[in-house]
Amino acid sequence: MTTLDDQRIAALLQSAPVPEPRVDVGRAVRDGRRRRQRRRVGGIAAVTVMAGLGAVGAVQLSGAASRPAPTTPAIAASPDGTVSTAPRPPVTCEASWLPQPIGGPVAVANGVDPTGRYIVGDIGTGQEDGRVVLWTDGQAGVLPAAARHAAAVNAGGIVVGTNGDGTGWVYRNGKLRFLATPRGYDAVLVHAINGRGDIAGTARGAGDSHHAVLWSADRPQEHRLVGQPGSVATGITEDGTVVGAMGQLPYRWTPQGTGAALAVPDGYPRASVDSAHGEWAIGMVPGRQEGGATQMLPVRWNLTTGAVSLLPFPGAAGIAGNGDLLVADGAPLVVAPDGTSRRLPGRPEVRATEAGTYTANGISDDGLTVVGAVYENQVYRPLVWRCRR
Repeated sequence: MTTLDDQRIAALLQSAPVPEPRVDVGRAVRDGRRRRQRRRVGGIAAVTVMAGLGAVGAVQLSGAASRPAPTTPAIAASPDGTVSTAPRPPVTCEASWLPQPIGGPVAVANGVDPTGRYIVGDIGTGQEDGRVVLWTDGQAGVLPAAARHAAAVNAGGIVVGTNGDGTGWVYRNGKLRFLATPRGYDAVLVHAINGRGDIAGTARGAGDSHHAVLWSADRPQEHRLVGQPGSVATGITEDGTVVGAMGQLPYRWTPQGTGAALAVPDGYPRASVDSAHGEWAIGMVPGRQEGGATQMLPVRWNLTTGAVSLLPFPGAAGIAGNGDLLVADGAPLVVAPDGTSRRLPGRPEVRATEAGTYTANGISDDGLTVVGAVYENQVYRPLVWRCRR
């Protein structure tokens, strides 16, 4: 990025005040399949959870608002209402391929642990046959065939996910174990795991009933329900804070289990929460209607202050523990809370005219490791960006 780019983004981030919290939201729970498809490879030959999971999991926004939605914002509020003027050390990044231990035209890195050491992804044809791959210090290993659709990996290399039939699983120390499905529900959708091994997800039952759930990687046959019936869990931080939804509200729960609604940007009817790291969370609000579809706009929360901000980007693929925002728009961008930014480079041996389309799906807590894939010649190849100051 150029100095002018950084100045423009910083100006956008500081030009609008942080709105006061408000809780006027519409229906927020939709099926996890579309969310997984969007987060992985933009919906093109993506490996997704089967439709049988239904509305179990991810927080989505559906339908038109009861009143006209505001126009797409051209500005965003900074999470704390200020922008730092302290200079940031320069960051240089390089992209490199991740090895592919098995064949398949759709090979994508979907997530990275907070330290940047462990990377998880899928390799397959894009037709629900993907095998889960765990890269450790750049070395690839394939998980047992009974594990499908990895959701996350933690700093201990523990991987969690959900099979197409709604069975949650955890892979730890070379062993695959399945998560208990709470009584009264018939499927789960697992979303996240923190360093302590706390696993967050959602159970689903008949009649679109659902409830946020926590499991332990050490005791996968035990579980604890979060909040009340109608809750959804989509993320968990290192200290055990859970984010998701309660009924129709974007929500958070403290490690002690106390819940509270998150703020919704002023002028918008509702919001979703996708994930959280450190004191930050990201999600979406519904913008204007275009061609019968609702344009979704990215939102960032500071979980410490409660502040919420609209973001002037097409979408947010991830948030780092230090607040760095990952924007994946074909040429991925990392934007710091103070507005400084860096565009991630393509592979050095690929000419600019043959660079393909890049997707970035995960970012480490220090913002220095990003994982994703490049699409070229009708094939996805997994890669990692390693940055240094």
